Amino acid sequence: MPDAKLKLFADDTNLFLHDSDPVTLFTRANICMSQISEWFKVNKLSLNLDKTCYSIFGSNHKNMTAHTLYINGKVIQNVASCEYLGILIDSD
Repeated sequence: MPDAKLKLFADDTNLFLHDSDPVTLFTRANICMSQISEWFKVNKLSLNLDKTCYSIFGSNHKNMTAHTLYINGKVIQNVASCEYLGILIDSD
């Protein structure tokens, strides 16, 4: 994924994208999620969709709630904070 930073560590997968335009950001994110899903399937790995979530960081992150992120047709939950390698990071 040339437009994104993908970090894999043990059973933790994180995707980092940035864009000032919410429509572009979510379009790119949904394309990346589709690609990640396919990569997991081809490599006989599973993705726990119940533990899959996303956060938006930045000063205007509250303006992006009208957009939706999907993987395999399932809506991914937007959360105010998430854990990354044992560290809790909030969207502020």
